[in-house]
Amino acid sequence: MTEHRRIAARFPDGLDCLLDDLVVRVGDVRHAVVLSGDGATVSASRGLNRRDAEQLAAVASGFHGLAVGAARGRARGAARQTMVAMEAGNLFVVAAGEGSYLAVLSAATADPALIASETARLVERVEEHLRAHPRLPETPAAPA
Repeated sequence: MTEHRRIAARFPDGLDCLLDDLVVRVGDVRHAVVLSGDGATVSASRGLNRRDAEQLAAVASGFHGLAVGAARGRARGAARQTMVAMEAGNLFVVAAGEGSYLAVLSAATADPALIASETARLVERVEEHLRAHPRLPETPAAPA
């Protein structure tokens, strides 16, 4: 079983619902994705097709990876949050527990402090799920 499937399996109540709630509650949030450490999509908010969710997860993973490398290279500690301001919107990436990250795409007019606050609240909820649902054991491959 791949890492992103193990992470997804720990959310029986539906992580998608948490992401959808963020998009609905915070008007300037367009999309949200939870991704594994290797950039695989674990869950996505409504309105993102699979291809777009995977692309957002890959981009978020890449940007956050660059931030982690920059922090390590300058002995500045760990990268906690990555924000990329673009003409059409902002991308926020934050660690969301054991080997997972939350990526949020907002409108360009969004208040970065509000988005950071709301993503922090969502990360707390995701981490509660991670603690409440222990990691599933690896299933050995069936003999051929």
